[in-house]
Amino acid sequence: MMCSSCGKRAFEKFRGRYYCRECFIRKYEGAVESAIRRYRMVKKNERVLAALSGGKDSVAMLMSLKSLSRKLNFELEAFFIHLGIEDYSDKSLAVSQKVSSILDVELNVVRIEDYGFRIDDVKRKTCSVCGNVKRYLFNRFARENRFDLIATGHCAEDILANLLKNMYSGNLGWSEKQKPRIEGYDRMVGRIRPLYEMSERENLLYVLARELPFVSEECPHAPSTMWKEIVYDIEKRVPGYRVSVLRNLARERRDEKTEYRYCKKCGEITTSSICQFCRNVMKYSKKSG
Repeated sequence: MMCSSCGKRAFEKFRGRYYCRECFIRKYEGAVESAIRRYRMVKKNERVLAALSGGKDSVAMLMSLKSLSRKLNFELEAFFIHLGIEDYSDKSLAVSQKVSSILDVELNVVRIEDYGFRIDDVKRKTCSVCGNVKRYLFNRFARENRFDLIATGHCAEDILANLLKNMYSGNLGWSEKQKPRIEGYDRMVGRIRPLYEMSERENLLYVLARELPFVSEECPHAPSTMWKEIVYDIEKRVPGYRVSVLRNLARERRDEKTEYRYCKKCGEITTSSICQFCRNVMKYSKKSG
């Protein structure tokens, strides 16, 4: 098979056409740039903190942001949270350090063990606690270090799977949190999803084309893939479903505002007197025991 752009030997297919390695990279980065521009994710001179886990999606995000940072005129650093998960966190940190070094992007590292516990200490609702830890530390670090935006590596399947799961559970308000850009307010830093329209497969092929290292193992606490499998099945039956739903979601407007207060312990925004992160620390921390 030959590249449809330059005639060289094809590397892989991207959105219906075959491309060589170089043209595949160009098409992928062009698609990410188009999404960033379409949804106005990044403004000139904004400081972006990219959440890096070492997995294919976050590595693809960091690489594509690095390649676009000068063109779109924004600053970029990476952020890694060592979650204390068996050997998985150590491997993820090593890969993240290597990727950041290759791309010449400053990597900031925080360990939740410094707060007195590890994710491996959590025996029930592990993913819920892990998600809370990441949201809390991303936001706190970004705000304290004057970043304008936090970039996460959520891809199309992640967003749609979360949307379907929350719709099924009756949490329609969560659709607002699946947007490509969420503006910051008060002590909350804005968030963007540069891979909003990119699929897991496209991210994997991009990382392989760029010959970048990534963690291929699943997190031992990874949740069920049931909702993602539903998304894959619908896309297979209805090609173009992913992008169509995501673009409609991005246009949706809600006027609902959540009332919030400040945590009595750490001062971060919460909907209760003590935020969930501080409650997790009190529950799982060896220091508090």
